[in-house]
Amino acid sequence: MRCDRTGRMVTAAAVLGALSLSCAASHAGQSGGGTFRFLTSSLPAGSTNAYYTAQLLVANAPAPGEVTFSVTSGALPNGLSLNAQTGLISGLPTTVNTFNFTIRAIAGTSTVDFATSIKINASGGGGNAGIGFVTTSLASGTVGTAYSQTVQVKDNKGTVTFGANDLPPGLSMNGQTGEISGTPTAAGTWYVTITANDAGENNNKVITVLPLTILPESGSGFRFTTVLLNNGEVGSAYFMEIGTTGGSNPTFAASGLPPGLSIHPAKGEITGTPTESGTYLVSITAVSGSDSITMNRPMWIAPSTTSRFYWDFYGIPAAIVNLNYDRQPPILVATKNGTAPVVYSASGLPSGISYDSGTGELTGTPVEPGVYPVTFRAQDAAGQTLVLQYDFVVLPAGGGDTNSLAANMWVKKQRVDLSRGGTNNESWKAMYYYNADRRSGYAFDPATHDFIVSLGSRTLTIPAGDPRMLTKSGRFFYEYEPPSGETGPFVKLQIDPKKQTIKLATKNDTFTDSVPGVLRNAMSVGNKGFRLDEYFNEDGKFTPTSGYRKTAFVVTKAKVAARGGTDGTLALSMLLADPAFQYVSGTTTLRFRLTRGGSVLVNKDFTALATGTTSVTSDGIALYKIKAGGDESASSVLAKFSYASKTGKMQLAMKALDLSGISGNEAHLGVELTVGAKTYFTGITVFDPKGSGSYTEKQP
Repeated sequence: MRCDRTGRMVTAAAVLGALSLSCAASHAGQSGGGTFRFLTSSLPAGSTNAYYTAQLLVANAPAPGEVTFSVTSGALPNGLSLNAQTGLISGLPTTVNTFNFTIRAIAGTSTVDFATSIKINASGGGGNAGIGFVTTSLASGTVGTAYSQTVQVKDNKGTVTFGANDLPPGLSMNGQTGEISGTPTAAGTWYVTITANDAGENNNKVITVLPLTILPESGSGFRFTTVLLNNGEVGSAYFMEIGTTGGSNPTFAASGLPPGLSIHPAKGEITGTPTESGTYLVSITAVSGSDSITMNRPMWIAPSTTSRFYWDFYGIPAAIVNLNYDRQPPILVATKNGTAPVVYSASGLPSGISYDSGTGELTGTPVEPGVYPVTFRAQDAAGQTLVLQYDFVVLPAGGGDTNSLAANMWVKKQRVDLSRGGTNNESWKAMYYYNADRRSGYAFDPATHDFIVSLGSRTLTIPAGDPRMLTKSGRFFYEYEPPSGETGPFVKLQIDPKKQTIKLATKNDTFTDSVPGVLRNAMSVGNKGFRLDEYFNEDGKFTPTSGYRKTAFVVTKAKVAARGGTDGTLALSMLLADPAFQYVSGTTTLRFRLTRGGSVLVNKDFTALATGTTSVTSDGIALYKIKAGGDESASSVLAKFSYASKTGKMQLAMKALDLSGISGNEAHLGVELTVGAKTYFTGITVFDPKGSGSYTEKQP
């Protein structure tokens, strides 16, 4: 249990469940600088046929940084409600009018008021309400115990497809029913972004964010009491105390904090002075004994003590592959209070999606499912700049969740050495496999593409055209050593597109993150971005596959013989890690598909051919081994399949295939593996430099 600086119990009753504990008074502590103030200057209009969401933002809350919101005069529009802990206004408006009211934010003994209004317009389509959420909270779960809850909606006009981002590891969402189910494998509080797409209302998309708390298997009840992270501003001292309950002398780590901030490992206090403005997605880890919990929350940093320029951003709906993403009202990633004109840009968007530089509107039709880490930028006429890093989600046609969407990046090994501590005294080593489109015109070109890789708060960017990026035998090498007398990291990088590997090493480096904890690992290579969440132990080491908190799926080797008739053969070596992987021998569906440009080349259901065994580690992690063979089919014969979840290694071989759809000197192929309700996807480019019909992953 953690208390605030006056001895008051820090709770989040409406979201995390009421706590009836008391605290003894404690001593006064450090407080942040800056004036406690609202960043929000106005609230968007709504209509009676559109689900409404708006986020209230304050900055510089005094210690411990906990804020509560309330309506002190007037009233919200009929149908809308205010969450006192999160500052979220949401619901389906029912009455056309302009509603005036005052919002009060309270932090400790400090109070600030915000007089505003919301205009609710008529629907213009007969007055019928649009799709909205009935479910406003998610039940808590426990590590190792089966979980199930179904998200419900109302007033939909047709079939609804559901999507979820940031579910706890081990859980997944059924895109057709909205059921969240599975067996959680990690404890903490996840703020889950849920999308509902109504096909009967011209694919209208609505979102909500709901917290889902998973308690440790030990029964300790260890959990976070902090709901919001304090927002700040460049140049003002910052303070935030992370609260927990149910643990004893917890230690803390953080990933993704704004530059200039760090967390005290024993006190859970985030302090410092922010140096860069923007919106940051922060992961907090707390450890008590054998129990570890994680929380993900955003933090807004304004450009200055007087600026109210900020991302007016609460989240964006997940897209569905091959479905138009446009919507009315528009889907925006835009800012408030900038000096006009504000210019927008984005890097890492999926193919088919565009971002309007003048309005911040997202439009288009995505063509490949996945999780795309995108960096949005906004600059106003006064020179103020904001950055936002966010995952753009593209779901398969049936919907689902991002835990099941595989990142086509594999961490073979990775470690951060933070043992020495301090600035310019740390190191980072890693080796990755990745899959991307390597056809001519698509492959990574350091002359025209930035290379970006980040781990936690540490980001390495090598801009296009950097003269230090050298080419040799089709590989790219980069080295940087600070000039004599200057401090800073030494960087050594090797990108090998032929083998689809990346090696990285730094020394004299600086990390503001701490371990043990979960660090976000993101990368941009050419036109493709990757993102994984990974757990690092107290020594700063990541261990495949148990350290994965998201799904990873790559092809490391491929041999394709595209002969005439049904004489084709295929052999793939793959790596798969999924914290929510489940398999029941003889029952769970197993299917493999190979595609090219939308055409299906191979479609094989081999459920009946497979046998599997399951074991459980001392940590309660389920391990699966699957083998399949003995296929007596006349064509599309499965010669071999094997998988071991402990190592992630997977082998697949087939023969008697019609692969006449593969031709030319290079071909980009889609690889799909379905296990139960999940389909893992990656794309690989294979090459046939001799024109003999024999393709491999080796790039000439």
